[in-house]
Amino acid sequence: MAKFSELTGFVDDAVKNRKYPPNTAFGLKAALRMFESELNEEEKKSIEKVRDNINQISQSVFQKNKSKLSASSLGVYKSRVLKVINDYEKYGTDPAKMANWIVKVVTREKRQKSEKGREESQADTSSEAPGLPQENGYNRINISLNGRKFICVVPTDMTQEEFKKLSAMLGF
Repeated sequence: MAKFSELTGFVDDAVKNRKYPPNTAFGLKAALRMFESELNEEEKKSIEKVRDNINQISQSVFQKNKSKLSASSLGVYKSRVLKVINDYEKYGTDPAKMANWIVKVVTREKRQKSEKGREESQADTSSEAPGLPQENGYNRINISLNGRKFICVVPTDMTQEEFKKLSAMLGF
C-alpha cells in the first residue's frame, strides 16, 4: 500500500529520468501539496483511499481555497493528482517499468492575438476535427474564445432565421 507522500518523490524521480519536464513536475507537485493539506490520516497512508475519495477531497480543497481558486482550476489540480497516481501505479513501483516508460510528447501551437483581442490559431485547422462534414454543402466556422477553440459546421443553404438563432446562441 503506497503512501501519498511517496508521490512527490516519484515526480522527482520521473524528472531525473526525463519522463516529466521540470515545469510539468512543478505543476504536479503544486497540486499534490494542495491536496495533501486536506487529507485525513487514512488517506495519507493510502493512495487508493485518495482515489476513492477524490471528489470529496476536491470539494474540501475548493472550499478552503475558493477565494483564489476557480472551479476550472480545481479540475486541473484534480486531474494532475490523478495523473501522478496513475503514473505512479504504472511506473513508480518498479525501476524496470520506469526505464521502459515511453513518454508521449505534446507540442502546443503558438497563438496570436487578433484585432478584437481573441486568440486565433496560426495553423490550418481543417484536419483537427475528424467526423465533421468537409464536403460541399457546408460552411465551417472556427471561433477561438479565451484560448478555447470552437468549430461550428453549418449548411450553406442556412436561412436568415436559422442564422439569427445561431448568432443569438453564440452571443454575437
